[in-house]
Amino acid sequence: MTCPKCQSSHKIKNGIVRGHQRYKCTVCHYTYTVEKRSGEYPKSERKKALQLYLAGLGFRSTGSYLGVSNVTVLKWIRSLVVS
Repeated sequence: MTCPKCQSSHKIKNGIVRGHQRYKCTVCHYTYTVEKRSGEYPKSERKKALQLYLAGLGFRSTGSYLGVSNVTVLKWIRSLVVS
């Protein structure tokens, strides 16, 4: 893990923010938090949501079927349609 500002690996712990460890770079004194991106879903699941939506299921029904929030389904469909 390196400093996002100066890329130095010299750091010290500097508290906790929203349950995540905060670090301070000893070179440039920049403080940062490293968050793991474990909440991401595979692209195949996003495509499945789009297929279900195009087949006539609503956001809520699609979300219930896949076990995710209807807002998540809405965001997935918006991102897939735009890209």
